[in-house]
Amino acid sequence: MKLLVITQYFFPETFRINALCAELVRRGHEVTVLTGYPQYPYGKIYDGYGFSVPYENEWMGVRIERVKVLPRGKTPFGLLLNFCSIAIEGSKWVRHCTETFDAVFVYGLSPVTVGLPAVAYKKRFGTPIYYNLLDLWPDSAEIVLGIRCRPVISVLNRIVRRIYAASDRILCSSESVVQTLTARGVPAEKTAFWPQFCTEPQTDTMTRPACYSPAHFNIVFTGNLGEAQGLDLLIDTAIKCRDSRVRWFLVGDGRAGDRLKKRVADNGLETVVSFIGRVTEAEANRYTYFADCAYLSFQKNEFFEKVLPAKLASYLACGIPILAAAGGESARVIDEARCGFVCEQDAERLAALISEELLPSTELDDMRIRAKQYYEAHFTKARLVDDLEALMACGTDS
Repeated sequence: MKLLVITQYFFPETFRINALCAELVRRGHEVTVLTGYPQYPYGKIYDGYGFSVPYENEWMGVRIERVKVLPRGKTPFGLLLNFCSIAIEGSKWVRHCTETFDAVFVYGLSPVTVGLPAVAYKKRFGTPIYYNLLDLWPDSAEIVLGIRCRPVISVLNRIVRRIYAASDRILCSSESVVQTLTARGVPAEKTAFWPQFCTEPQTDTMTRPACYSPAHFNIVFTGNLGEAQGLDLLIDTAIKCRDSRVRWFLVGDGRAGDRLKKRVADNGLETVVSFIGRVTEAEANRYTYFADCAYLSFQKNEFFEKVLPAKLASYLACGIPILAAAGGESARVIDEARCGFVCEQDAERLAALISEELLPSTELDDMRIRAKQYYEAHFTKARLVDDLEALMACGTDS
């Protein structure tokens, strides 16, 4: 199958779309990725890249086509330019494209405007669109980005409806999102539950991070340090647990990183909370695998209860007990897998859970086993890419 993948983020940015594209090539598909220049999470184009600088045309057998998506920077205006430029520049590429593909796959992280070039391509060539919905809009724009302007929300709603109408299948990362789309009028037959997969970590050659002391109980958080993750709760809890043997490690980077580091310094928590920074996926898995527990949280909002985050699959794949300050889909999976502890987003209750249940628990080794078993049953790359191939084969044959 000849596939066009449209995504705002691609290698050397570290997103799951990289592994998906590489796996599709390994299975014999011809994959072309239409993307921007790498700039996440810093909001500026990476060193060694630039609009006038030649870029690699291929990675792991994937052909790469980059368009001039403006970096978001750190201002609302920069964010707006970023959202618009992926739609404008991607659609411009489509207008000049003479190549035909069997299917278009959209990696639907924010911004939602990444779907518009796919709509333009389908209008030209009639090619089916498989929209991998990973972020609900305009909900995300209102809650995460703080966009409250009603005319802007109205425009975003029109864009969303246009993308959904053009999509042949909408692949939703959680069952709650499937239900939400159906409630909003999207035909049920157009939706499918397709969670984010995780490549199994290669733990045989891993070594324990030097920063993990056997004298401490090491809790790790990996991924984006953004506002949506609600990591102020982690700092608030660390303050309450500062005299315990718990140590916190944040592996990743993001827009909230500098503010969180300042809070740690202001509260004298430098020996309790450590910022590891941005690392490769393999390194993140190493920190997860050797931790005593992995942490997951979101802002307290009904929107985030519908989300099944990619990091949850990674935690399960590493076979790690999970401490979650979250509800909805995340809590459901952890409870179903019987692999962790769930608490509402409240520092007092989270600190009590840690001291009264997590630290004295005798089930942590059993939780490790159950976490890995749940991953193998639900989130392996082999299983989920098989499902994707079957979906696309049905669509391209019809």
